Amino acid sequence: MRRRTHLILGALAFLAYTSPIYLIEKIPSNTMLMGLFAAFFGSVMPDVLEPAWTWSHRGILHSRRAMRFSGWLFAVTAVLGIFQIFLPAFSLSYLISGFFLGYAVHLLADSVTPAGLPKCQ
Repeated sequence: MRRRTHLILGALAFLAYTSPIYLIEKIPSNTMLMGLFAAFFGSVMPDVLEPAWTWSHRGILHSRRAMRFSGWLFAVTAVLGIFQIFLPAFSLSYLISGFFLGYAVHLLADSVTPAGLPKCQ
């Protein structure tokens, strides 16, 4: 998939994730913007770490195991960010959850391509 497609999917997933949080807790717009950039960064990180030099560039960081792990890390950091007693204007767990959401969405999008994702390496 192209980088632009990964960025768009990462942004849409982040907006779907953060919209209900915004309705409950009024997150400052600069924090949402930083979270969006974290999701952008996460959505291109697999291709940065494993560049597409050949058609078989998908290694351990483009595997199903990496998708499960990044999804698990997203869930943990999202729960930590949502259930903080005091939600600061800058929540590190919110930004980390945005990054891992982008990473997981990137791998999910790659999993539906003809090449798919390797099981493990």
